[in-house]
Amino acid sequence: LVLAAAHIAGVDEVWRIGGAQAVAALAYGTDRIAPVDVITGPGNAWVAEAKRQLYGVVGIDMVAGPSEIVVVADGANRADWIAADLLSQSEHDPTSQSILFTDDAAFADAVAAEVDAQIATLATSKVARAAWDANGAIILVRDLDEALPLVDRLAPEHLELACDDPQSLF
Repeated sequence: LVLAAAHIAGVDEVWRIGGAQAVAALAYGTDRIAPVDVITGPGNAWVAEAKRQLYGVVGIDMVAGPSEIVVVADGANRADWIAADLLSQSEHDPTSQSILFTDDAAFADAVAAEVDAQIATLATSKVARAAWDANGAIILVRDLDEALPLVDRLAPEHLELACDDPQSLF
């Protein structure tokens, strides 16, 4: 879908590169990559710093802070999926934050066990473990409505509503 959208938008080159070195390659160009006008998108602390240093050489979207996700989930979910969603941000950077709000204690325990099991399988396990241990949380609330003021205060970069009636939480 991304490539189809790029085609419709008139994109004529696609490169699969990443990291701070990719930011430099896109800003200055290489033997094969022409310099670009603007660099957008997420990245770890090194990417954010590269974008900060190259602002002016190339346009950027913003210098982003640590990546974060908040998941509001009821017990009707699969614990392994919610754990994977939480780890999707923890693996970026040791300062990443992943928080689950749930109203189901058994589900909270199952997600915690899944997070520990899945971290061990990640290629980025060292970073994910550091992020989860320092900035991961599973918070039990009386009902999912109780999580809403907390979500508003956090204003997370990524928010996932994994519940039977997400519309009621809007």
